Amino acid sequence: MPDEVMLELAKTLQSGHIAAGGETAKFEAAVAAFTGNAQVVAVRDISAAITLALYAAGVKPGDEVVVSPMGCLATIMPIANLFAKPVWCDIDPATGMPTASMLGERITPRTRALLPYHLYGDVGDIEGCVALARRHGLPLIEDASEALGAEAGGMRLGRHGADFTAYSFGPIRHITSGEGAALCVADQAATARVMRLRRYGIDTRSFRLANGDLNPASDIPEAGFHYGLDNIAASIGLAQWHWAERNVRAHRDNGQFYDGALQAVPGLRLLARRGDAISAYWAYALRAERRDDLIRKLHENGIGAQRLHLRLDRYSCFKASAAGKLPGVDLFDAENLAIPCGWWVTRTERERIAGLIRSGW
Repeated sequence: MPDEVMLELAKTLQSGHIAAGGETAKFEAAVAAFTGNAQVVAVRDISAAITLALYAAGVKPGDEVVVSPMGCLATIMPIANLFAKPVWCDIDPATGMPTASMLGERITPRTRALLPYHLYGDVGDIEGCVALARRHGLPLIEDASEALGAEAGGMRLGRHGADFTAYSFGPIRHITSGEGAALCVADQAATARVMRLRRYGIDTRSFRLANGDLNPASDIPEAGFHYGLDNIAASIGLAQWHWAERNVRAHRDNGQFYDGALQAVPGLRLLARRGDAISAYWAYALRAERRDDLIRKLHENGIGAQRLHLRLDRYSCFKASAAGKLPGVDLFDAENLAIPCGWWVTRTERERIAGLIRSGW
């Protein structure tokens, strides 16, 4: 954490206002300015964001949500927590993400939402997914938790037509608020509803009287959650926000270095990225034959490397969602790993990492 975080945090802690409030609103404004979507709702973590999006999309017990099993538990558990069912679709092993047609193959009369994931900060088939969702009259929720700063068609994610776009500001993201997330919402009425749902269904405009007392005339027509981002977390995120562009550029610079330095290495396959999009390179993912041997070599040389995501259909809590054969998932899950790519990785370090990989394993 930069020193300014402690200064801003101290101000909040001493202010007497540590619950959601003014700093939360400032954080929402910062995310809105960064993404270009003015309708932003800040919440306590990415699972809260996904839960609110699913709930606002109308997902109920017994409904189905089409999603890839290559992603994060934080994305999938909200489906189960709403007593709905994830329906697994296959992926393109060249990208680690599904195409719109792969999502479409799993749509049934019980499908209530589509949930594509922008893996490792790369940009998925968002335009195709938007067209698919509109064709079937389904809500589209895009998980951009790893993709802060990623762009397609000159626009950052959250402006391409999805009903909801979820960003994460957890401990390991480009910018962290300790824990935290934000929903970019396409519809103004949906934004107002999500604002109410994140705090018990309360309409904050009428809940209290001018003197601060509770307003008995303020109704709560729809029960909600306790998912708001508090002023403490917002202060941590805001104090770093001026680093957001720099951090994204540094991730991107490291990622693009690897794109060139790791070309044509025997036993290695680099992921395919859209030519009309710009990755956020949250992590640098690749596919390797004898992956565990490569991971072992990197670890022996003091370099962190791992599978950041295991296929989620392996967990017995999702056994009811068995989808049959998913050959793209099988291949990607057997070979994928990630190497350090963050803003803290220096040029000397990235050259050493690339050199060790190029020398074989």
